[in-house]
Amino acid sequence: MRHGVLRSSHTPQPSFSRGQVSTCVRVTFTARAGHPADANVSRRRSQTHVLPALLAAPATTMTGRAEATTSFNAILPATAHRAGVVPRSSATSSGASFAGFLRLCPRLRFMAENRSKWSGPNRAGILCALHEPPMPGQHLAGLNPPQQEAVETLSGPLLVLAGAGTGKTRVVTCRMAEIVSRGVSPSAICAVTFTNKAAKEMKERVRKTVRLGKKKLQTMVVSTFHSLGLRILRDHGHHLGLRKGANIADESDQLSIMTDVMRESGLARTVIRPNDARWKVSLWKNQGLRPDDALESAELGVESTLAVAYGRYEAELRRQGLLDFDDLILRPLDLFKEAPQVLRGLQDQWHYLLVDEYQDTNGCQYELIKAIGGARRNICCVGDDDQSIYAWRGADPERVLRFTRDFPGAVVVTLEQNYRSTGLILEGANRLITTNTQRREKKLWSALGRGEPIELYIAEDEKDEVDFVTTRAMLLGQKEAMCWEDCAILFRANSQCRPLEQALRARQIPYKVVGTRSFFDRREVRDLLSFVRLAKNPADDAALLRIVNVPPRGIGKSSIDKVLGWAAEDRASAWSTMKRRADDLPARARDGVRSLEEIVTTIEELARVEGVTPAISWLTEATQYRDHLRQTVDDALELQTRLTIVDELEDTARTLEATSGKASLESFLDTLALREQDFGDKEDQSDGITLLTMHAAKGLEFPYVFIVGMEEGILPHRNSIGSEEDDAPDDRAIEEERRLAYVGVTRARQRLFLSYARERTRFGRTVKRTMSRFLEELGLDTLHVTDSTDDTPADPEVGREMLRKIRSRFSGGGPSNVDSETVTDTKGAPDSGAAAPTKKAAWWESMDD
Repeated sequence: MRHGVLRSSHTPQPSFSRGQVSTCVRVTFTARAGHPADANVSRRRSQTHVLPALLAAPATTMTGRAEATTSFNAILPATAHRAGVVPRSSATSSGASFAGFLRLCPRLRFMAENRSKWSGPNRAGILCALHEPPMPGQHLAGLNPPQQEAVETLSGPLLVLAGAGTGKTRVVTCRMAEIVSRGVSPSAICAVTFTNKAAKEMKERVRKTVRLGKKKLQTMVVSTFHSLGLRILRDHGHHLGLRKGANIADESDQLSIMTDVMRESGLARTVIRPNDARWKVSLWKNQGLRPDDALESAELGVESTLAVAYGRYEAELRRQGLLDFDDLILRPLDLFKEAPQVLRGLQDQWHYLLVDEYQDTNGCQYELIKAIGGARRNICCVGDDDQSIYAWRGADPERVLRFTRDFPGAVVVTLEQNYRSTGLILEGANRLITTNTQRREKKLWSALGRGEPIELYIAEDEKDEVDFVTTRAMLLGQKEAMCWEDCAILFRANSQCRPLEQALRARQIPYKVVGTRSFFDRREVRDLLSFVRLAKNPADDAALLRIVNVPPRGIGKSSIDKVLGWAAEDRASAWSTMKRRADDLPARARDGVRSLEEIVTTIEELARVEGVTPAISWLTEATQYRDHLRQTVDDALELQTRLTIVDELEDTARTLEATSGKASLESFLDTLALREQDFGDKEDQSDGITLLTMHAAKGLEFPYVFIVGMEEGILPHRNSIGSEEDDAPDDRAIEEERRLAYVGVTRARQRLFLSYARERTRFGRTVKRTMSRFLEELGLDTLHVTDSTDDTPADPEVGREMLRKIRSRFSGGGPSNVDSETVTDTKGAPDSGAAAPTKKAAWWESMDD
């Protein structure tokens, strides 16, 4: 049946005794044809579980009580489990009827039997829910036995092996709630993860579960590794001689400094690119190696010369009063050695340490965890060695494997019940990952049914492959009412993205690319933030050089060179030197320096007195930055984009101050820098098929997933399998590639489509390709295989429908002349194309507009 929509515009309050009712919560059931209704619970204030109650309704406002009750019965079991009212097993076995569910929930039965006490004009047709104050153990409701064991094991080291889709986030937050429910102060808890999004979600879940006040919640430390490190350095960095206002160098700053020190060290760009050198230095830091350590372990030649450049890079960071992102983890370790009393203070403060995504930690992060949590040993690490895919950032699954050696007496709990994917998808994933030898044993299973088999398409070439993906996506929209936002296309390398974009544009399918240019990489953002950075830290030469003549103020290259020369002689910052010797510069340059000095001084004063938002707004007006863009940008669309970026920066400052109160320049810059460092944390709320790399897909899930390029040399990557001439395969790298494939497979909830091409064009030559070994390991005989050479007739019904659409376009029913090559909007559908379908509309409905 097609479920309707039941909404409450008013939530009546019943006459119950004290403590029985607090805040009522609206539950809205929404559905589209062919899909069971979804229950979306809109919560107000804190809540721990929802007890639905169906009120009687006259036929004038509902299609009869029987139909409403049938709709309720159809969705109740899964909804009750998700809401945490009853375990899945109970909800499934007893959810066949409304009365059966009432037997499980005495308070719900009380509600239903006393519904006459509800008052209000909108009583009829309302589906509502009670919100009770938290009761002891309430946060444990709905946990399966391994999850509950992980939550209730609070003493001593604990490793939670959480397979993909097994509810690890809930376990972490419920464990924090369990600690607080036992009378422990929230300030004694420290939880760390890798993104601000995850940290924010954890904190909010805990707040709702245990009803912590805002002040108490703020005493609980839930942050990213980099935020935690920065917090420690801001509070205690003076023990290391760090400047109080040290700025965080962004990637552009790091690259600029690395380029300079490479030149000083005699490293040419033809030998190693500056960005590759920066990554190598970052890897050394992640491994805990300082410049002397790196030089000692480096091989003679390029690597040893780069180690020397590493030392100069560090010296330049210190001279400018800068910290790079790796310093936020490495420098606290230096601090613990220099000032052990700081470490003792943190150990006394945080009695419980929780670490999410433990498999992604690098050497420095591991040492930081061990230092803080080692004394009391109340450390809980949640992770999955099968999803360790960041070796290039220093992550090593071996840390998961040796946890019981590093923390003797540790308890290990394995979560294997998957709440995301269907059985056949999980069976394939299990077969794939068991090929790896260095792993902890686990086998995912699901109660969601067998589902559809994994499909494999064998394409003739890359064009045939992208045609398959886009055509199949359109057919899924037609036959299964798939919405664009329910679908994702995953690939191993960024180079695979462009053909997919071109094919989607040609078919006017909206899409979005995850992991594209960051907001903080925009020139406009970097320009304006450089003024703020210079106001906060006068020694920040990189910030000065970026905006010294932006917008133009008469300070030419020769004047800048003179200032840099004087600064080098005096061993002083460029900004202090420029202000001190402004009279030695030409008149026009001198006036420009005075103008810049006034801007920087005013920013600092405005931020201190009125806040960051007024300071940013004043800055854009005082520098006439928008006029500068209008004079330098010719393309109208590009100009509008850049002006919008300026507005968004002001909105960002306004949002920060709205949530955190009046911000200082330091907290504003720290927040933006740490937000930029997040991996995959930026959300795009626009509708459309999602295109993203397999690395960026980690932590996400989609009902429909396509994985393209399942070929040797792509997945696994050519660097891991070696060449036929000399390089031997790297077994560790191949295992990481297999884990990457496993992550991709386990993103799919309902349908999974794989594809590879028999040949591809590379550098103008046609190259034969070989099927990825991972397809064999998935269980090739269990896949539903379609070969492009198969001459099986196409589905005539689909053919007729597609022909009708084409005819309608050329008969005035839609745009008939769309030049996809002229479209410049890379974030979604072409401007003249179809609008993205919503959750209530299928794709073909928008094509008829």
